[in-house]
Amino acid sequence: MAKKNPIRTNNIVDCACVIHSSGYSWTYVEHLYNMLTRNLPQGIRFHVYTEHDRSVPPHMIKHCLTEWPGIAGLKRSWWYKMQLFNPEHHSGNMLYFDLDCVVINDLSWITALHTDYFWTIRDFRYLQSAGFSGMNSSVMWWNVDKFAHIWHDFEKLNIDDVTRRYQGDQDYIGAVLSPTQRRHFEQQHLQSWRWQVADGGFDFAKRKPKLPGTGAQVSGDASILVFHGRPKPHECINHPVVASHWR
Repeated sequence: MAKKNPIRTNNIVDCACVIHSSGYSWTYVEHLYNMLTRNLPQGIRFHVYTEHDRSVPPHMIKHCLTEWPGIAGLKRSWWYKMQLFNPEHHSGNMLYFDLDCVVINDLSWITALHTDYFWTIRDFRYLQSAGFSGMNSSVMWWNVDKFAHIWHDFEKLNIDDVTRRYQGDQDYIGAVLSPTQRRHFEQQHLQSWRWQVADGGFDFAKRKPKLPGTGAQVSGDASILVFHGRPKPHECINHPVVASHWR
């Protein structure tokens, strides 16, 4: 059984996103804020990590990212998530979401998890290979102070060397955290849109959808739909589950 945090569940939750470059429109930030507000009834403080010259509305907390020359674009911008670990920005627990997540149910089960551990998604590649245990950093829950060493060690490195050695931020984070430090969220709460939800999920053996033309098939325990890769939520707005929640 997962260890629980010794805190009251009515405490405001610090939530964060990163928006850098032009891969996502600001609509994604607004929709994520709205979804988190609806599904964390104890209230949230919303932290936006972004470029210095991007405007952020006053009901959100802006954190200016340090720019790294040559690190930009939809995939390269993943690396700016590393600055979430800088304790100069924030102290205490943090709940992070990639912008292409769609929240469809209550998230109190996450904030009850003890942040002695670093919590992430088990990468959806386990659907192809049952033994795969890597992490997916689309959703993370941790204590910034406890895991500040991730940032302090990272900032000593050459960013170009790191991005050549590791495929993305989640591969780096997974490599520097010991197995005793990290935990995966319970799998039934998080579903891959393209591999588990769209048209009944994807049949990897046959290389085609399991139930073509049937639309979105979401399990009752799911709280978060993760749109890793394509399509993105704005491209699926005709699906009722996306239209109902991504707003």
